[in-house]
Order: sequence, then structure tokens, then C-alpha cells
Amino acid sequence: MDEIQQRWLCALSAPMVALNPRAEYDEPAFYCAPEFIDLQCSWGINDRPQLLSMFERMTDNGHARHLKGAYHAWQRCLPGEWQALLETLEPRERILHEFASRTFGECGPGGILSWDYGRMGFLLRCAVRNQWIDLPESTWLHGRLAVRAQYHYSSWQSYFNGFLMGRGFWGCENEGNDTFACELDRQGENPKSVQIARGLQQNMPVFLKNLPWHLDLDLPQRPESLKEFDWS
Repeated sequence: MDEIQQRWLCALSAPMVALNPRAEYDEPAFYCAPEFIDLQCSWGINDRPQLLSMFERMTDNGHARHLKGAYHAWQRCLPGEWQALLETLEPRERILHEFASRTFGECGPGGILSWDYGRMGFLLRCAVRNQWIDLPESTWLHGRLAVRAQYHYSSWQSYFNGFLMGRGFWGCENEGNDTFACELDRQGENPKSVQIARGLQQNMPVFLKNLPWHLDLDLPQRPESLKEFDWS
């Protein structure tokens, strides 16, 4: 895999770089400085097995699962059918479906999957820095994210929008039904979300200049050390 393709893989976790000013957009180990990255406090990860377990679980069964049905339904329903569907839903599910209908135009059918993919890319890069995995292992695992991302999204913009929508959902998922809808609408004002959006706006035009979304990626074969990953 050449340097351009490696940069493409790094771009999957660009929103996490925007959130961490000392990080580098094209650094496979996230930070240039050779310092250990503590993932225990925020992720409960202390070693390679915990990292790989988190990656396998969250890639296909992360926060996006809570909105998957809503985004799918919005694509399939005619206006009258959509309204009829909303009337059958419990309050929280109705809020999620209405959120999907409002954000579909920005993130497309991928919904908030990129919120999960981007964070998993971040963890892989941190794991390289912590020497829990090596670069060939990270590249192969990043390739699994890339295949999924290119399938579900049509552009970098829709991918990044999905990440921000996902962060908004995550930021208020523990709210009760009475406040959930209001807090969900307010997440765009969250300082961290604003920081991510501004960082992407300032840096992505240059970083993505030679990185088209549908770039053909020469994905490597699975390393022998990752044979336990029996998935595509």
C-alpha cells in the first residue's frame, strides 16, 4: 500500500485528530511524540486483547445499531407510509426516526456508522503508538473499516457528517424521554462538536486534495497474527 492510500486510511479518523490538537492527520501512530496513550480512562483498554475485542465488537455493533432501522425505514417509506410508521412507535423510537429523517440528507444511508468507524480507526492508531499492534496489522484492520465506509457512504463530506451526527447521538443517549429530543437538537452546539467541525473545515480541503472518496485501495492480505479475525 502506497503513501497516498495510507493517508486515505488515516483520514477515516480525521475527526478524532481535529479533537486532539497534538495529533497529526497523516501519522499512523496518531501522535509523532513517542509517548504512551492512556486508553484506560475513556475506553477501558489496557492491552492488545482488549483492543482487538473492542474493535471487533464496535465495528459492526456500535452506536449506529440504535439508528440503523430508522435510516433504513426513511429510505423505503413514502411520505404517507412514514407518517403512519411514526404513529406506531414508542416515544423514544419516534424521536430517533425523526432524527434520521432530518439528517439523512447530510449523511446518507450510512447514517452514523462513521461515528463507530472513525473511533475504531483512532484506537488502531493509538494501538500502533502503544506497540499493541504493528503497522501491517493496523493497515489490514483499517482496510476492513475502509471497505465498509466506501460501501455505506458516497463522499468524505457525508462520512464526516455521519461522524458528527453520531457524536450528537452519543452525547445525549442517556437522557430520559422527556429531554432526549431537545438535547439531541442541541448537540450541534456542543463545544467539542464545534471544534471537530472547524478542524475538519480548516484542514480537510488540503489534506483530502489527492484523496478521492472512491480511491482504489490495494488492501493487504490478513497477517498471520490476526487469523483469529474470521470476518471480511
